[in-house]
Amino acid sequence: MKPKIFLLMFSFAFLLFLNSCGSKSEKSSDNMMLNMDMPTSSKTTSEEASDMAGGSEYQQKDKGVEQGSPQVETEKITQKIIKTADISFKVDKYNMARTEILAIIKKHNGYVAFENQTGDEYRTTNVMIIRVDAENFDALVDNLLKEAVFVDFKKVNSEDVTEEFVDINARLKSKKDAMLQYETILKKAFSINDILEVQQYIRTLQEEIESLEGRLKYLNNKVALSTINLTFYEQGNILPSQSEGFGYKLKKALSWGWQGLVTFFLAIIYLWPLWVVGLITFFVIRYFVKKARKKRAAKLVQQQQK
Repeated sequence: MKPKIFLLMFSFAFLLFLNSCGSKSEKSSDNMMLNMDMPTSSKTTSEEASDMAGGSEYQQKDKGVEQGSPQVETEKITQKIIKTADISFKVDKYNMARTEILAIIKKHNGYVAFENQTGDEYRTTNVMIIRVDAENFDALVDNLLKEAVFVDFKKVNSEDVTEEFVDINARLKSKKDAMLQYETILKKAFSINDILEVQQYIRTLQEEIESLEGRLKYLNNKVALSTINLTFYEQGNILPSQSEGFGYKLKKALSWGWQGLVTFFLAIIYLWPLWVVGLITFFVIRYFVKKARKKRAAKLVQQQQK
């Protein structure tokens, strides 16, 4: 009886052992299958998703660049031109011409920055410096020339300062960026030497920035407002006709006579060295003449005594 029980227990244990080995082999085979099915990459699913998303973005960007590259346009720079004109002409009637010229300037929204009128009995001349908007420059020049009887000269100059304008803007931006950096450094500086050194750099940059801004303002003003240097004149006698009468001639004769008398006395004064030499010569000659007369008189007296 006992041997049978022992055999049953042994067989049952052997079956359990075989069952466990079979389950282990199945699990190992399942794991091998799973490993074969999974990708060789060590990245997680989230990383793979992000890489896929990033890749798609890069592809989209590349496509966008490729599509937009032929359509890239350079930034347009407004051309900066300073216009100036030098004009000189003769007018028929000065007063009428000046009134008409001022009206033309006002019509074209310009103004007279400087005016100088000179004249004599033969000619009256007026020199004006006119400032006008650049868009009205050509029209104003053409209308001013309509008042001319004879044009002495007309010179128009257009100076392109676009390159200088762009250069100043770039330098100004660079210096302002450097200024911000130095101000940031100044906030973090602790030692007195560092603070003083940074402040010196800031002062230098500030002076350079103000200088560039001043130049930029000057260029903007010159570009916005063109300059016309105008000279116009009336040739001929501009005095009234009655000035040629007897009274005018008498006054002119008296004036010239007085001027002649003054000139005569001034000439005498200018020749004072000659007068001194002449007086000395006169007294020397007089002395020798008297001496000669005395000798002759003495000889005559001696002859009479003999």
